[in-house]
Parts: sequence; C-alpha cells; structure tokens
Amino acid sequence: MAGEDSGVGAAQGKGLRVWPAVAVVAAQHAVAYGFLRFGAAPIGGAAGLVVVPLVALLLLAGWWLFASRAAFWERAVFASAFTAAVFCVAAARPTTANDLMILAYALPVLMTGAVALLAATGRCGHLLRGGVLLGFLLACAAVFCALRVDAVGGNLVPYVSWRWRPSGEQRSGALPAPGARRAVEVPAEAGPGDWPGFRGAARDGCVQGARFSADWTAPPRELWRREVGPAYSSFAAMGDYVFTQEQRGAEELVTCYAAATGEKAWENRVDARYEDDMGVGPRSTPTFSGGRLFTLGGTGILQCLDASTGEAVWTRNVPEDAGVPVADYGFTSSPLVEGDRVVVPSNGGDGAAVLAYDRATGEPVWRGGRKSPVYSSPHPAGIAGVAQVLVSSDFGVQSLAPDTGALLWEHAWEARTTPRCVQPLVLDGGRVMIGSPGFTGSRMIRVEKPEGAPGWVVSEVWTNRKFRPYFNDRVTHGGHCYGFDGNQLVCVDLETGAVVWEGDKYGGQLLLLADMGMLLVLSERGQVALVPATPAGFSETARFKALSGRTSNHPVVAHGRLFVRNNGEAACYELPPAS
Repeated sequence: MAGEDSGVGAAQGKGLRVWPAVAVVAAQHAVAYGFLRFGAAPIGGAAGLVVVPLVALLLLAGWWLFASRAAFWERAVFASAFTAAVFCVAAARPTTANDLMILAYALPVLMTGAVALLAATGRCGHLLRGGVLLGFLLACAAVFCALRVDAVGGNLVPYVSWRWRPSGEQRSGALPAPGARRAVEVPAEAGPGDWPGFRGAARDGCVQGARFSADWTAPPRELWRREVGPAYSSFAAMGDYVFTQEQRGAEELVTCYAAATGEKAWENRVDARYEDDMGVGPRSTPTFSGGRLFTLGGTGILQCLDASTGEAVWTRNVPEDAGVPVADYGFTSSPLVEGDRVVVPSNGGDGAAVLAYDRATGEPVWRGGRKSPVYSSPHPAGIAGVAQVLVSSDFGVQSLAPDTGALLWEHAWEARTTPRCVQPLVLDGGRVMIGSPGFTGSRMIRVEKPEGAPGWVVSEVWTNRKFRPYFNDRVTHGGHCYGFDGNQLVCVDLETGAVVWEGDKYGGQLLLLADMGMLLVLSERGQVALVPATPAGFSETARFKALSGRTSNHPVVAHGRLFVRNNGEAACYELPPAS
C-alpha cells in the first residue's frame, strides 16, 4: 500500500525484529570484556579487540540481511552505508596493523549505536529511521577519521589522539638543537647508587641500598620534566648524569641529561630511523662501562661513545657484519659488556646469531649461537663457577662462552605466536627461568656440570603455562617471582611454579626495591605504584601519576631519584627520605 512506503513502515504492527541484534551486541561486549579482563596479553587482547567484534559483525550482517524484517531497499542502503563508514575509517590512515587498530574502537561503537537506534526507531517510518541511522554513521565516521593511533599497548589496546595535535615524533623533531656540546664528569665504573644500563648491573631489575618513605600521601616531588624523542629505551644513570636514546626525525640520538635538572649536556646523532607497527625509534638502552657508553640503534648501528662528551670512539653496523637484513622488529637488545667483549644479537644464521666485538677497538672477535629471532638482551650469568652469556630466543635458551662464543649448553623450548621478549632469571643452584607470552608460559630448568662429566646437564624442573610474560620483565625475592601474566601482576612460587596470587592489571614494568621488600611498578598508563613483595597476598601501598600516554619503558631508581620516560616525555622525581 502507498502508505507503507511513505513512512508508516512495512508490517507496522510487527516493526523490526531487533532482539537478536541486541543479544549479539550484549554478548559481544560481555565476551570481549572477559577476554580483556582475564585473558593474557596479547592473545586476550587480539580476541577481545579483533576476533570478537568481527564475529559480532558477521552475525549482525546475517541478522540485518535475513531476519530483521526491514524492507529490501532499506537493508541494501543501510548495509552499504555501514560498509562505507567502516571503509572510510580504515582508509583514512596508512594501512599498517597499528593504524588499523582504530577499528577496535570504531566497530563496537558503530554496531552498538546502530542497534540502539534501530531498537528506538523500530516502529518508525523508513525515512525517519533511515535519516537517523545515516546521520549517526556519518558522525561516527567523521569522529574516527579524525583520530590517530599513537601506539598500541601490550594487550593491543590502542592509544589515540586527535589528528590535528602534533604527534610525539613531530614534537620531538621540532625541538631546538642543543648548543655547544658540554663535557661532563662521570665515574670510571659504576658505584653504589649507580644504574649502569638495562635493568641494572646484573640485568635483574634489583635495586640495592635504596630506602625511602612509602607514604605518598604527598606524592614524590617532581624535579624536572621534558619532551624527548620516541624510543622504548630506558636510562643508564651514572653519578650526576643519565643517558638514553631517542628518535628525532631521520636521526637516532644518544643523549646525556643532568640528573638533577634535566638539562641536556650533549647528544650524539646518526642518520638512522626504525619504525614498525609498534612505533618509531630505538628499542635498547645504553650500557655504561669504563667511562664509555655502548649503544645499539633500531637498525643495528652499534656505537662506543665517550660518556663524557658523546664523541664516537668506534661504530659498527651489526646487520652488515652478520650479512643479514634488519629483523622484522628491529634491533631490540641492549649491548652486554663482559670483560673485553661487547656482545649483541645479530639475528643472523646458525653460527652468526650473536656477535662479539673488542670493546676497545670495535673489531669483531667471535660469532656464534643458533639461528633464532632474539628480542631480549644478552644476559650475564655464573653457573657452576663458569662465566657465561645467556641468550633467550624463540628457540629456547643458549649459553655461550664470553671469550670465544663457544656453545656451553642449550635448552630447546620453542616460542610460538609471539616473540620471547623477557630476560632469563638466573637463580642459585644453577636454576634458570625462561618466560614466553601466548600459549607457551614459563619454565624452570636446572643446569649442572657434574664433576668428571664431559659436558653440561640440563633438566626441566617445572613448566607453568599460565604465567605468560610478554614485554614485562620479572624479579625474584624471598623464594618467589613477581612479574606479569600478560599485563596482570602475579606472584609465583619458584619451587613449584604455582601462581600464589594475582594482582592488578598494571602492564608496564617493575623493579625490586630489595632493602624495602617492595615492588616499584610503572604501569602502561604512566602510574607509579608500590606493592609489597610478599606471598601473603596482593596489596598496593601507594600510587601516583608520573607520565601521560602509553608507557612501556623500564623505570630507574638511582641516587634517591626516580627516572621515568615513554615515547614523548621524561621526568625525574625526588623520592621522600625514609622516616
């Protein structure tokens, strides 16, 4: 009848059949929340943010086209408009996995809003209903096209900002160049209170000799804050100065700042730039040894710098030395200085996966290791009285002799789906703990060299597939391990591998304040928290907001100060004295 086509609506007594769509949207939000809340990163994030919305979209498409009772032309017009809105949001940015994660927000909003409006206008005329829906889709597309994905978290949650705001890289590129390079005085070797590189001298995240008040009713006093170029680097803190790495436009920088004021003393620049779906800039942290800094850039440029001036003593190109291209995720390892050797992974083939250079001249000394992607950093260890370098890779873990690169022992345990990123934990009794994200988990092995035996004996102690560290490193205290299952803080019994308690979903990184029996956690959202390192249960003693934006860089505590940074800013806080 003519009245139906003019706005009264076909089958006016029945209207649209909306309840299946409401059920799908409700189920989508509940299931996605479950994956994000209880699933381990990044698998839970991928399921909650990507898989669940896509499944919901397919179900809603089937409902709308075949079971909604909408008129044929209405179904065709609205399906085309919805598809166009999604296409516009996706096409408004470069087609990388990082940029396309905006759909993790856009799809649920588009689906939920459309179903809510259909439920509200189900008995209205075609023209009114269609106008409301098309207006909603247009507004949503405009809003999401105006957003930019700055980064994705460890659980793949996107961090977004408006496109008209300068990005962190744009802001850092606009920062003025420094004045004349100023020489600084640094100790020849690390002493009490210093932090000579990635996760400290032993690369175990343990702060010795630090005590301060845990009463943060008034939060720690901010000493300085400054914009920095993007990087996932942490700080090396020596004496009165801190060192880090940054990206500024087409150049990689190693920078030196005064610890007390944040004033820049010098910077070293090289023409290099690395970028992937996780962001732009260097991934490693400077290593201080003997008055020099050893740094590895995102494209594999290895430098030895005079720590007083930033002048290059020698420079090497690791992928050229290994005869391989830059790995898919760049060079992420911090150089390890062991005696006269500087050890770095190259991601080369068998027998060339790890390279060592003479620390004085930069000349290659040895190459070794099994071909396997290496995301973590070489790790110093002394097992059965033998000095060794541990390399945790997607293959498992290998032990190499620091002087020659000869293989001492290895343990095969393949990491699947996502790279093995965290450092091995070296414990007494020859125990070594390795961790992996995804479906792999954590494993404790025992390494022994029986007297009179020709070689090493490696045996599995336990495996826990529910303790799955991703980018987030772990610490040990009092017979327990404290780290992240995905992005959830947990306590694990080192004897059995059993999870003792589960805490908040901080993400980010942590340190052990050994003299205080506390964990200092820098969350992915820039919060700093103090958590007692006890198996008795999870609790939080104090918390304050230290940084804005996504934060995955390791914090540093040195000489009574807390140093934190992310891809856009760095800050220093004075820790309150212990009462």
